[in-house]
Amino acid sequence: METFQNQIIGYGGFVEWPPRSPDFTPLDFFLWGHIKEQVHATPPPTLQDLQRRITDACASVTPAMLHNVQREIQSRMQICIVANGEHFEQYK
Repeated sequence: METFQNQIIGYGGFVEWPPRSPDFTPLDFFLWGHIKEQVHATPPPTLQDLQRRITDACASVTPAMLHNVQREIQSRMQICIVANGEHFEQYK
């Protein structure tokens, strides 16, 4: 587990999420990917610039994007329930 200014970074936090957990994947790959693309389009020259970029990137997330993420999580949960918690390859 890594920390930055007493904050946990990564998957080793207080709640252990299994890697590629179907309930976390849309957040991990879509939403976090969107934020990272905006923040790291070019290397931030200062810590203040990094903080501003993170704030701006989070503010750029639209209600429609959040709705799509929520819908995707619900869909994956339903498939996980149908699969009785077993591994599944295709979910659509």
